[in-house]
Amino acid sequence: KPISSSSDTNIKDLSDELCLLHKAQYSMDSFYRRACSHGVNNLPGKHTSTMKWNVEGAFIGTLVDPLPPRPTDGMNNNRNLLYNVFLATPLLSTSSLYHEVKFSGNEQPGNNEDMIRCVVDAYSHHVLIDSCFETLISDIQGIIAPDHSVTLFDPQAHTYSRDSGYWDKGPDQIQLF
Repeated sequence: KPISSSSDTNIKDLSDELCLLHKAQYSMDSFYRRACSHGVNNLPGKHTSTMKWNVEGAFIGTLVDPLPPRPTDGMNNNRNLLYNVFLATPLLSTSSLYHEVKFSGNEQPGNNEDMIRCVVDAYSHHVLIDSCFETLISDIQGIIAPDHSVTLFDPQAHTYSRDSGYWDKGPDQIQLF
């Protein structure tokens, strides 16, 4: 994230992230439809939608009460929020039975080997191809549950138009993929 931000850039960043979450889920649905149309029957979640983005019920909210003032110089800044606008997504389970996994980085494509991770890599390639090389979903991370369902969260993307958020490195990063 840029070093300096403001209330206005915070709102734009949160809007970009919520929009990207919805686009990523749209692409996930498209991925499963394409796999089904090609007779691929053994993907995780094909029939039960167990691989998804953490977007259902997500919203951008605004605090009703004002935030406490910024601490004076030399004082610890222990505020939970810096701005009165926030992005809320459903709480994810994180008990010892759930595993958080980083499938790819912002600038590092996935190079996974087990079934679930390979499906996430295939999804990433699907987004790129389905968008006619306009969009690359990156920085894919998620939670794998004991039943092998996967909930992905906090995506980033690189787009030809370089407009998905401050993290977007545009066509140069797409080409490197």
